[in-house]
Amino acid sequence: MTVTAEQLEKALTVLDQVVAAVNIGRGSLTATYGHRTSTGSQEHAPLPVDVDLIDKKVAAHRFLMDRALRIAMETDQPLTGRDPHSLTNYLYTRAAWIIGQLWADDFHRALLTHTEGLDNARVRREPKVFAGRCAECDTDLYAVKGQPEARCQTCGATYEVLAWRSFAKTIFGNYVGTPADLSRKLSTPEYGIEVSADRIRKWGLSRNGNPAKLVRANPTHDEDKNPIPPAYRLDHVLDLYHNTRRTPLEGRTA
Repeated sequence: MTVTAEQLEKALTVLDQVVAAVNIGRGSLTATYGHRTSTGSQEHAPLPVDVDLIDKKVAAHRFLMDRALRIAMETDQPLTGRDPHSLTNYLYTRAAWIIGQLWADDFHRALLTHTEGLDNARVRREPKVFAGRCAECDTDLYAVKGQPEARCQTCGATYEVLAWRSFAKTIFGNYVGTPADLSRKLSTPEYGIEVSADRIRKWGLSRNGNPAKLVRANPTHDEDKNPIPPAYRLDHVLDLYHNTRRTPLEGRTA
């Protein structure tokens, strides 16, 4: 399938945003760690540097530069700047021309690859918060803590974190998931609850003649009579978690 101008423009815009978000200032590369005994002045030591992140940013810049220079030579339209933002703008304004070239699809795929690699390297160590679900493809949305927007990792749609966090709270009690899924959601910084999937599974089992503490929220079998793994309502798990924390353990004083 041949890439469209709109798809190319979107890919360039997203890559431009991701590259701009990677800011490695000169001051961030050193850290004060003490005083010299003789003079009393502070010494400095280099902070840990994410070489992979720097390499990916440089690779994305080189890729944009290489493609823009080739287009400039073929079309006799000189570059207006050589920083990543100027290059993406230069390519953006020529999207209609690019999609007519044989290499257009490869160029589009390369843009997506650079964006994904750089974005993953940028956010992998930063705390994230759950921000709802994508309306386009139903993917869970996570935003870097403190950032105003969340970008869907599947389709690239962007959403306001506060708006989607508010929406997520309205559907909070209706969410149904497996023990592993519920454990993952509740453990995110948005909720800050550490409850293991194994613990949720045990709450869903009948033990010693006592009924299960959790009632499954999905059928036990599908249309072909095949068993379906149990799933539970998130608000039921949350209530049980809080009730368990308020109840003293057996054999111990309150």
